[in-house]
Amino acid sequence: MKKLGLALLIIVTLAILIPFSIFYLQPDMLISKEQAKSELSSPSSHFLTWRGAEIHYTDEGTGFPLLMIHGFGGAYTNFSKLSAIMKSDYRVIRVDLPGFGLSDFPEVSPNENYLEDYREYLSFILDTLHLDSVYVIGNSMGGAVTWMAAVDHPDKVKKIVLLDPAGYDSEKVAGKLAMFKFKSVRGIFEKGMPLFMSWQGIRKAYFKDEQIEDSMVIRNNKFTNRQGNIRHMLNLALSNQFPDTALIQKVQCPTLIVWGTEDEIIPLAHAERFHRDIKGSQLAIIEQCGHCPMMEEPVKTKELSEKFFRE
Repeated sequence: MKKLGLALLIIVTLAILIPFSIFYLQPDMLISKEQAKSELSSPSSHFLTWRGAEIHYTDEGTGFPLLMIHGFGGAYTNFSKLSAIMKSDYRVIRVDLPGFGLSDFPEVSPNENYLEDYREYLSFILDTLHLDSVYVIGNSMGGAVTWMAAVDHPDKVKKIVLLDPAGYDSEKVAGKLAMFKFKSVRGIFEKGMPLFMSWQGIRKAYFKDEQIEDSMVIRNNKFTNRQGNIRHMLNLALSNQFPDTALIQKVQCPTLIVWGTEDEIIPLAHAERFHRDIKGSQLAIIEQCGHCPMMEEPVKTKELSEKFFRE
């Protein structure tokens, strides 16, 4: 009995010490803004100042303007594959939403309204880059930013493509980001997000794990650990602010909804809800695809988008 008790004590002790060691004894993973800019920007990178914060976007190719907007925890590189095969026919602009990628978020107030902030940011981008007539592709949280932009700027946003967009049951969807919803994790992430957690996040977004490359995970981990980004993700998750889904029915521009059948983050059932509420919208389902079609199925996403744009 004594041996059994000792074994149980050792197991319990290890169960406590191993997570502690992972999070509190890990090396410092945070990187400075300067280092991130040096390592993670591209030849087509540009920087602007919005409300005192430096924001990042890329601008490449020629043709009709096409704006691409990533989701929560993402960066402009989420659209690298899609941009590479579309920039020969379009002027492709990929943005880093404030607080993600290489973009800072402005100084926050105690009652910060993040939804209005992102709507204001999109207005700034459209005005500053003179996007008076533009197509927009948005994924996940970026999909929500996209359909809100379509409502706010019906004169400028001509067509939109929503890739597994956020909108309905946002509180339940946000629950899948549970680690960001507790104030205690602020201490855990003081040294940054461990690489294994970036692996877990990407595996959840992908259906075909064999497509995940080490270099992509390392790059995404660096974006997350860029100075200020984790703090913003925590602030956003703790804000409990969710978009008004009544606005979805106010989208008037032609809309293509694309969804991966194996999305583990936002259920496939939401595709039909968007299709129902956006009058005249088109719906395309991609088999054996996860939450980010532009990353996992870029060729298929390009074909669907270009066919839609030509109509």
